[in-house]
Amino acid sequence: MWFRKRRDTDFDAEIESHILLEADRLVAEGMPPAEAEAAARRSFGNVTIAREKFFEGQRWLWFHQLGQDLRYGFRSLRKAPAFTAAAILTIALGVGANTGIFSLVDAVLLRSLPVENPQELVFLETAGTAGPSGPPSYPGFSRLRDETTCFSGMAAFASDELRIEIDGKLEQVMGQVASVNYFQVLGLKPRLGRLMAPEDEKMSPPIVVISERYWRQRFGGDPGVIGKSISNGRRTFTIVGVTPAEFFGLQPGSPVDITVPVNIEGDLLKNAETLWLHGIIARLKPDVSAVAAQAEADRVYRSFISDSRFPADLIAKHWHHLQVEPAAKGMDGLRRRFSEPLYALMGIVGLVQLLAIANVANLLLARGISRGREFAIRLAAGAGRARIVRQLMTETLLLFCLGAVPGVLLAGWGVGLVENLFRQGRRPITLEAGLNWRVLAFALAVTLLAGLISSLVPAWRAFRTDLEQAIKEGQERVSESRGSAMMAHGLVAFQVGLSLVLLVGAIAFVKTLATLRNVDLGFRSQEALTMSLRLPEGYVQAGPPIAIWNQALESVRELPEVRAAALSILTPLSGRDRAGRVRVRGYEPATTEDATIHTNHVSEGYFEVLGIPLLRGRLLTRQDAEGAARVALINESAARKFFADRDPIGESLEFPRPGGNSTYRIIGVVQDTKHRDLRESSKRFAFLPLRQPRDVEQRVTLIVAPRAPNQEMKLLHPVRNLIARVNPGILISDVITIRSQLDVTLLTERLLSGLSSAFGILATILASIGLYGVLSYRIGRRRQSIGIQMALGASPSYVALRVLRQSALVIITGLIAGLPFAILAARMADTMFWGVKAGDPVIYIASAALLSFVGIASAYLPARRAAAVDPARALRHG
Repeated sequence: MWFRKRRDTDFDAEIESHILLEADRLVAEGMPPAEAEAAARRSFGNVTIAREKFFEGQRWLWFHQLGQDLRYGFRSLRKAPAFTAAAILTIALGVGANTGIFSLVDAVLLRSLPVENPQELVFLETAGTAGPSGPPSYPGFSRLRDETTCFSGMAAFASDELRIEIDGKLEQVMGQVASVNYFQVLGLKPRLGRLMAPEDEKMSPPIVVISERYWRQRFGGDPGVIGKSISNGRRTFTIVGVTPAEFFGLQPGSPVDITVPVNIEGDLLKNAETLWLHGIIARLKPDVSAVAAQAEADRVYRSFISDSRFPADLIAKHWHHLQVEPAAKGMDGLRRRFSEPLYALMGIVGLVQLLAIANVANLLLARGISRGREFAIRLAAGAGRARIVRQLMTETLLLFCLGAVPGVLLAGWGVGLVENLFRQGRRPITLEAGLNWRVLAFALAVTLLAGLISSLVPAWRAFRTDLEQAIKEGQERVSESRGSAMMAHGLVAFQVGLSLVLLVGAIAFVKTLATLRNVDLGFRSQEALTMSLRLPEGYVQAGPPIAIWNQALESVRELPEVRAAALSILTPLSGRDRAGRVRVRGYEPATTEDATIHTNHVSEGYFEVLGIPLLRGRLLTRQDAEGAARVALINESAARKFFADRDPIGESLEFPRPGGNSTYRIIGVVQDTKHRDLRESSKRFAFLPLRQPRDVEQRVTLIVAPRAPNQEMKLLHPVRNLIARVNPGILISDVITIRSQLDVTLLTERLLSGLSSAFGILATILASIGLYGVLSYRIGRRRQSIGIQMALGASPSYVALRVLRQSALVIITGLIAGLPFAILAARMADTMFWGVKAGDPVIYIASAALLSFVGIASAYLPARRAAAVDPARALRHG
């Protein structure tokens, strides 16, 4: 291959030498030289055929022909830039959207844990009439571990944020306390060092295992991390190992950085009946089924719960029995929250893929039909049918390769964009999605198959056409047929119908998001910055924590940039909550749930900084401190529940507690606020003064409002410096504005509205590209017939209106065909809407109007081109 020219020259020289030798022999026999040379050449035969045989024998013929096909394909695509750009864009958008969304679905819903035999793992959870309620407490776990025989291993774990100190620097990481056999149950091998083992339960100093992600982020992947010390203020731990890179914990989206043995909490954790774990995971023995394991575990659990001190109605509602759930994919918190939206997005991108397939098929079909005369000429010139088919397949493959590259880039960009969307808020969701190459290959294969069929249909028609008649009749007669036109228009109508389904869903989701943003929150969602303040573990110096919090609050209020500031344990929409039982004079609860109230300790100024209206009574002041009469405020829901038509001002709330009850006198009623979710009804709340705490709080939330609008984040630096001067041991974390917290709460709705809108717009663009492409090709092929019509008296406006009328007919057909499917899809997604009805006619009218406008706009340029045809020129060159 590298010496092709030299071999060709040598072969030509050999042929000439052979002819000359034969001519010399004939001359020696007495033949004249000229006649001898001619006779020698006749005797040798066709030189061209000999050269072709030599060419075929010395080279990879298929490779050479592939190069020819590729070069011809590039030239062909370069001559049709509009078609090439439309096809590449369609392939990239369709393939990229499907690959990106399914990669997210795989990461959240389908991916199994990277552990040994994940199908053998199960979670043990309690349940009652209210549904699953999580695992039992640690004493219950101990009973299950010691008295069951169906499991080869069982481990408990509880996740929480940990405040640690490394090399003199304070940090907050996501950690977990776990049984010493936790990693053995999972069957994990260390990335570095070793993992926890049963003999580590009584080791002093206690050990700690870190994640590979944290090892690289915090220690730069230094192998010397083994043996390094970590302190949490009360104890010092020794790092003994690093978990595998692919393991992030049992909760998808919430990677665990540090794991410590459960014994560090001592007897308090092991004996606390009310201390609930985050999870209990067990591995079934090879010959035991999940049903048999559940029966045995439930029997042990019922014996344990019957000995507890919980009220019978709470046990029936939350902890009645134990059930065994598959754990191969990890905990299902993320799946429960996002399964419905992600499956909806899967359906949406599936429709987008169908649109892309239809659009590519339409473009290739129109292009192939326009090349009918070309195929006839090539067949008449001696080209084989297989050669033409191979050429078309090469062009289609080339087109799809050109579309796959931007498709992969688009998918990667989209996955990164959605991952960043998940990473917002106090508890960011960390997804390690990556691109799913199997889905990418499948999406490309399906689209490519449709493209190959569409590109080969016109060639198959050309093979069945009389070549001599086709060449004589001209380009237009070969290209146009009623069947091909109906097929092209049918594909466009199909795209319009699918676009209607997608647009209806997009508008409904956008309207849902807008409705939720306009929900009355009960507080101002603007102009406030929140941050968590946490004291060191085991803090005992400089007086009680409340004194430190009061000092910090007073110092922050003195900053010139601060308009108002307050402290609280909870803030609206933060995801944190506290609840307990309360006694109210004159109210008899029917169930334990009726005697429950959510509580929040707040400082004076809390209601002012958040803009929560006072309905009656008064707000908290600085005089409501320790030593003064204990007071409280309640919200409207608590007032209605406990006091009905009575005036709650002056009444008391009594909170049971060990060693004596705490009684607070009600001094005011404030407006209800949304606390955890914008869709939920308001909860019953009691607001107690932070200066009159029921228990010691090591962690509070500081709420700061700026004097100037939209300047919340500019307060962070001065506030951080001031807090450090008050107490350098205070750790500041979870910094977020109220506005951003609202966006995080609406993450599901933002995800659905944003992606469905993008895909709806994409569908509309694809449908318009399909309509424009079909009309452009048809008008280009029908220039002669349009010229004849205009020569016979048809006006340009008549020609243009005829094109627009045909387009309108295609659009209306697509809308009518797609309307039932749009209604069906809206009803299926009805549970995800809020303030929007699936049968709202405004949604369908708006979607149809938008599609009609875009469709007519796409047909305008081809119609204008048809009206501009010169009859004389069209007849002369037709």
